[in-house]
Amino acid sequence: MDLSEIRHLFDYTEWANALVRDAAAQLTDEQLHSDVATSHGSIFGTLLHMAGAEWIWLERWHGHSPVGLEAWSVWKVENCPSLTKLGEQWQGVVNRRTALLAELDNARLAEPAPFTLLSGTTDSLPLIGQMQHVVNHSTLHRGQVVGMIRQLGITPPATDLLFYLRSQRP
Repeated sequence: MDLSEIRHLFDYTEWANALVRDAAAQLTDEQLHSDVATSHGSIFGTLLHMAGAEWIWLERWHGHSPVGLEAWSVWKVENCPSLTKLGEQWQGVVNRRTALLAELDNARLAEPAPFTLLSGTTDSLPLIGQMQHVVNHSTLHRGQVVGMIRQLGITPPATDLLFYLRSQRP
């Protein structure tokens, strides 16, 4: 995988994330915040987790690894209480990541990049692997959101890569 391919995957991720945020915006507050016993409770909780995880990895790629539960404070309901606020904060992450991707080259993608997990455990993986993980992580949780929307009896958006690729044809 090279830089153009990882940029393409992040373009897809942003496209698909926007679809699920738009779908979530059509829900009632009760539907959005109802705890459905998933790993992050509700649709809103899952969206917060997705954005927070993207932010944490971006921080790591800039040489700062947030640790502990306080790292999530900006991505808690108390500090990000609405989809509008979430969208604003998340767009800041997307903008910073886009700027980083514009500065990268293939050599840097292949280099090991150290990071510290929230637990304090240190590790190092090639930057490209970390970026692939972020795309995959978002795909996992988008699937959960789509499933939760479907459980509400609402037709969710189609967020598979295939639909993105088809939407990009001339």
